[in-house]
Amino acid sequence: MRRTISAAVAAIVLAVAVLAPAAARAADRKVAFAFDRKFIPFSYVRNQEPTGFEVELFTAVLEGSGLGIDYMPMNDWERAQAELSGGVIQVAAGMTKTPLREKVFIFPETPTMTLDLKFFANRISNLTHIGEIRGQTVATIRDSLYQRLLQEFGGVKILLFDSGEAALGAVQAGDAVAYFGADKIARDIMARKNMKNLEVIGSTVRSVPVYYALYKGETGLRDLVDRGLKRLMANGEYDRIYRKWFVPEMSTADMARLVAEAKKVLPLAYAPHSGISEAAAVITRSGTIFTGANIENAAAGMGTGALQVALAKAVSAGQLQIYAAVKVSSTGLVLPPTAVERQLLWEYGRGVLVLLEPNRGEYEAWSLPSLLPFPDGMPGMPKS
Repeated sequence: MRRTISAAVAAIVLAVAVLAPAAARAADRKVAFAFDRKFIPFSYVRNQEPTGFEVELFTAVLEGSGLGIDYMPMNDWERAQAELSGGVIQVAAGMTKTPLREKVFIFPETPTMTLDLKFFANRISNLTHIGEIRGQTVATIRDSLYQRLLQEFGGVKILLFDSGEAALGAVQAGDAVAYFGADKIARDIMARKNMKNLEVIGSTVRSVPVYYALYKGETGLRDLVDRGLKRLMANGEYDRIYRKWFVPEMSTADMARLVAEAKKVLPLAYAPHSGISEAAAVITRSGTIFTGANIENAAAGMGTGALQVALAKAVSAGQLQIYAAVKVSSTGLVLPPTAVERQLLWEYGRGVLVLLEPNRGEYEAWSLPSLLPFPDGMPGMPKS
C-alpha cells in the first residue's frame, strides 16, 4: 500500500516537473503587438507609454490569457506589414481587410471598430446634404482609402495633404469647402485643434470595419483574440472603453438644459384620446437641440412618439449626428426609452447617450448599448 502511495506521489511530482516549465513558458510568452504611434485616438504614444482605443482594447482582450504583450510603436506602416507577414511580430492594429491582405494575414471574425467615412464642412458654407458637395473643392489625405473613394464619388476637385490635421486646416482656412475622412479621427483632430466651426454634412458615405491582423501561423492566437473581443462586447467592457475614447461626457448643466428644453414643448402634445402627454429633446454633435411632443391618432399604432418627432426634425434639418436624447412625462419626470425608441436611436450609432433620472432633478447619461435590453436597476425601469 505504501509503495502504491509512493508511486502515485512520485508520478504527481514527475508530472509537475514536466508541466511546470511548459506553463512557465506559456506565462512568459509575449505577443509582439505593433501599432501606429501617431494614429490618434486609436493608437499612439503619450509620455513614452502606449495608449489609445485599440491599445487599451487589446490589453483587455488578452487579460487572463497568461500572455504578455510587447508593445511595438511603429513609424513605418509598410515595415509593420512586412514584419507581420514574416512573423517578426504577431499582431498589428488598425488594419482594414483587402483581398491581398487576406492572402497574407489572418483576421479575427470580430472587428475592433467600424470607421464611418463622412464629409466635414465649415458651417459658413451652409451645406446641408452630400449632393451640394459636387463641384466643390474637397480636402483629404494623399494616397489613402479616402482619396480613392473620393475619386469614385466624382464631381469634386480634390486637394491632397499628408495628414488629416492639414486637410481639416485647409477647410478651416477656406482653401477647401469640405474634408473627407473617418469621422472618429476627424472629430479628435477637431477637438484638439478647437475647430468648432466644422461639422458633418449628410450621412455616412462608406463604413469600413477595422481589425487586428495576425501572422498567418498564429491561428490559435487569432481565435483567442476573437473570443476575447466577443467576451468584452458581451460583458459591457467594450462599450466602457469605446465611451472613454469616443463619446464626450455631458456636463450636469448640459443635461439639465436638454431636459428643460423637452419640458418646454409638453403643452404642444396632441393627446386627445389618452390625455397622456410626452415630450422629448435630442442634441446633435454640433450642439443644436431639437424637440418634439407626442401625436396621438384614433387608429391604433398610427400615433407618433415624442422622440420620433424630435428625431424627424433633426434629420429634416440635415443634423444626423445625434449626441444625446431625453424623453419626459406630463409631470416632467424623465422616462426611459421604449424598445422601439432604443432601436430608433441605435440607427445613429452606439455612441448616443440617453438621459435618465435616478432621483428627482438628478440626471445620468447612459450609453445606448447599456440599455439593450433594459438592465436591472435602471432608473425609471417599468415594474413587472
